[in-house]
Formats: sequence, C-alpha cells, structure tokens
Amino acid sequence: MSFVGSIAGYFFVSAGVGFLLPFLGALAFQRESWRTVGPLLLALALVGACAGFAGGMSRASAVGDVIPAFLGLLGVVGVYLFGVDQSRGIIASFGAAALSIALLIGYASGSQYRAKPEDHRDIRAHCARAYTDADLLGNEAAFERFRQQMGNLCDASMFWRVTTSEKEE
Repeated sequence: MSFVGSIAGYFFVSAGVGFLLPFLGALAFQRESWRTVGPLLLALALVGACAGFAGGMSRASAVGDVIPAFLGLLGVVGVYLFGVDQSRGIIASFGAAALSIALLIGYASGSQYRAKPEDHRDIRAHCARAYTDADLLGNEAAFERFRQQMGNLCDASMFWRVTTSEKEE
C-alpha cells in the first residue's frame, strides 16, 4: 500500500468510527433529527480525525494546544444548540463523543505510524554495530545465534552495498 493510501486508510477509519458510533446513539435518542445530527457529527469526526492524526504524527506537543481548542469548540456548539432549541441539547453530547472518539483513534494511529521509522532506525543502528563488531564476527557460534535472532530484521532494514577494493584492469 502506498504512503498516501496508508495515511488515508487510517484517517478514514478514525473519522468513520468517530462518526458512526455517536450517530447510531443519536438515532436511538433523536431519530427525527438525523438530518441535522448527521452532518454535524460528520464534521466534528472529520476535524477530530484530522487533528488527532496530525497530532499523533507530530513530535511537538500538540495536546496542550489541541485539547483546549476542541473543548472551546464543543462549548460553543453546546451553547448554540441549547440556545436555539433545548430539545437539541443532547446533540452536543453526541458531538463531543464524535470528536473525542475520532481524536483518540487519530492520535493512536498517527503515533503508531510515526513510530515505525524510529523502530527501523533503532534496528539499523543495532545491526550496524553488530556487523562491525570484530568479536562477534570472529566467533562463529555467537554470530550464528545473532543471525537466528536478528537476521531477518537486519536484512529487511539494511541497505547493503558491497564494494571490492580491487579495480578491474
């Protein structure tokens, strides 16, 4: 799967789950207003998934900025909905659920996606140290044990370029 396709998959899963679960709950409590609830929950789930995935992939601490902004957004939406029609106030609760679920799944998948290159970097460093260790390379039993434990990881994460010191004439 391509890089963009993988990111899109994670994004749409987090937005979809963040939308679907609260939408089903809203249908159970306010079936007559599903046309109002649906777009609102979808918009909040998309915003939550986008912020969650971007925050999860980021090395900067976005939690301190994102969470207060979302709490402010939910407060404004709640005040607006209660002010317009008090019977629609429960929609704010489902909106908070949609945003929170999508944000949580987005953060989790984004941070997992960010961790993959870091894991490969650590494996490459460990393999490079091992394959340049004269004691390990000189001890056939130790080298074979290392190859059994780490061989596949080292082979998959390293780019091997073998050069010869002799030049062809």
